[in-house]
Parts: sequence; C-alpha cells; structure tokens
Amino acid sequence: MDVNAGTLSETETALARAEPVQQADASNHLVNEEDVLEDEDDIDTPVTFLHVEDLAAHGAHAGEISKLRKRGLTTVGLVASASMRELIEVPGLSTERADFLRKKAKLVDGKSGVVFASGLDLVRSMKTKITTGSAALDALIGGGVETKTITELYGDSATGKTQLCHALCVRTQFARDQGGAEGCALYIDTDQTFRPDRIQQIAEAVGFDPQQILGNIVVIKATSFDHQCEIATAATRVLADPPSGEFRLIIVDNLMTHLRAEYAGRGELAARQQALNSHLRWLKQLADEFDCAVVVTNQVSTVPEAFAMGGATVKPCGGPVLAHNAPMRIWLRKGRAQQKKATLEHSAFMPKGDCLFSIVAAGIVDSIEGA
Repeated sequence: MDVNAGTLSETETALARAEPVQQADASNHLVNEEDVLEDEDDIDTPVTFLHVEDLAAHGAHAGEISKLRKRGLTTVGLVASASMRELIEVPGLSTERADFLRKKAKLVDGKSGVVFASGLDLVRSMKTKITTGSAALDALIGGGVETKTITELYGDSATGKTQLCHALCVRTQFARDQGGAEGCALYIDTDQTFRPDRIQQIAEAVGFDPQQILGNIVVIKATSFDHQCEIATAATRVLADPPSGEFRLIIVDNLMTHLRAEYAGRGELAARQQALNSHLRWLKQLADEFDCAVVVTNQVSTVPEAFAMGGATVKPCGGPVLAHNAPMRIWLRKGRAQQKKATLEHSAFMPKGDCLFSIVAAGIVDSIEGA
C-alpha cells in the first residue's frame, strides 16, 4: 500500500451512501430485519475484527491512531499485518513507535502472529459462498464466489466478465440460505462499465426492489491507478464502520486498465509489477480482515507464438504476480449463439474444468440453447 491517500473526502462520502441492507425471505421479497427480529439484543453477531482505537488501551496515542486511520489502517488486524516499511511510511510515525504499535497489534489481534490452527478450527471459520446464479458455474468453482478470497475473471471483450460482476452485486444481497451474503457491494469502476439500468433489470427479474438493491451498491469511478489504490485505502474506513450494512463484495472492473496505460513498455515492467503486487496484497488484506469476496476482472493479450504451437492464443495480463495472488482464476469466452464458456484455470481446491452458462434478464443462469 504505497499511495498517499490524503483526506479522500469525496471517496469516503461516496462510500457512505449505502442504504441499510435488507435480506430476502423465501419468496424473494425484501424484508426489514426489524420486522423479523423481535429483540436484536438476543442476536449474537460475531465481530471478526477490532477497531484501531482499541490500541489506545495498550499504549497507542490518539494522534497515532488518527494517522493510522488516514492510511487506511482502521483495524487492529490491518496494523498487525502491515509491514514495518508500510508503518514507517505513515507520516509522523517513528521507527520505534511503528515497531511498538505493530507488536501490540499482533498481541491484541491474536490472529496475526504465529497461530497454529487445527483442521476443526479451519472448518469453523468456513468462508461464505455467493451464488453466481448458475448452478453449473457454482459447481465448477466449488459452490460460489468465496469471501476472504480474490477471484479473477479474465477473457476477451463481450465474454461476460462485467455481466457476472453485475449479477454478483445483486446476489450478494440475498439471504444466506438463498446463496447470498446479506451485504453491500463496492464497485471500483475503471472502465466506465457499471450500468445501473442493468442492475435494475436483474433485480426486477428476481423479484427484488431495484431501488433498494441499487442503494446497497457503492460505485466509484477510478480515473488513474493511484486513484484506484486510494479508493481501496479509503474503503477500509467504511468497511470498519459501515453506516448501514456490512460490505461483503468488492469488485475491481477492470484491474489492469490503468496499469497498462500508465506503465507502458518493457522499461516500466518491473515498476508495474511491483505496483500491482502492492495493490493485490492490500486487496487480500481487505478480503481476509472484513470477510469480503474480492472479484477482479482482467484483460487478455495475444500470444503470437501459440498459433504455431497449437496452444492457447491469449493469456491473462498481469503475469506471475497476478497468477500468484488470485487463488481462483476463471477464463471466460464466447460459446455458441449467446452462450458463454467458463473454464476454471486454477483453484486451490477444485479441479480444472469448464461449463456453459447464459446471460439473461435475471443475470447469469445455466446454459440455455439458443439463448
């Protein structure tokens, strides 16, 4: 995280516009939680993180906490997982104080030090899976798009990447027993591809209130790669203190657009890969700390020599840096008629395979012949 986020007031204002999250009942109608829960005090809502202000009881000064917040380190876990280099770069924080705060954060957090977990502990901390809308695609990727994980969608234009992102923005708001995560979505739009009317169409097709669905999606247009990183930094302040409902989905569409334009030529390759690695590392920290699914779309480039060798003629941009940081990589391409084909290129727990799906008014569904 090597960007100076500054005050980021405009970004924070946009992030704070999300309306209260409502979940669906069995008939797919939106229901206020107050109408369902007679006494909220009886509900045990687990808190998965501690606010950075909790370090005040362990020797952190108010000024230091404010500086950490301005750099996006809004939770104890984010401070604990930050490198010494990142903490030293916080304006006004000395090396000694950075080391002190990092050690205290690790002690208080309890998750960021050397922790030995049994298989049973890992089962208890199972990730939420968000349905894509297609049973075949869900089965291909192990039940849906996982929280605490970066999922990469790459492919040529018009292969369904942005359509899938729009569908996920709607379905992440579903109740958990319907394949959702009961949360808001943050959409970092670098390609100017977000379409509110498409969200409205999907919402209406599945029986939801379009205005409520749109109100739970925060869209920020990134005008440069620095701005893209600043948005991700500012997002921590809202993720830690959501004004209405928790965020469960972060989309970056498209991850590589600004990087490819701003870091052109082989001479910029090393700098570009370092910038990409830093950005992905931060997104991974957000996914883990706040139990969010992070979905990034990616472009492809042509491999001329592959024509002669008979192999794949395109490859995802980003090189090994992106390959190592995305545990789930899905290659999307065109099928027959209006069908799309998804190939699971890499997963830590699922075998390579493929499936067909279709794009309809309701979003993503199983393949329909002639659709």
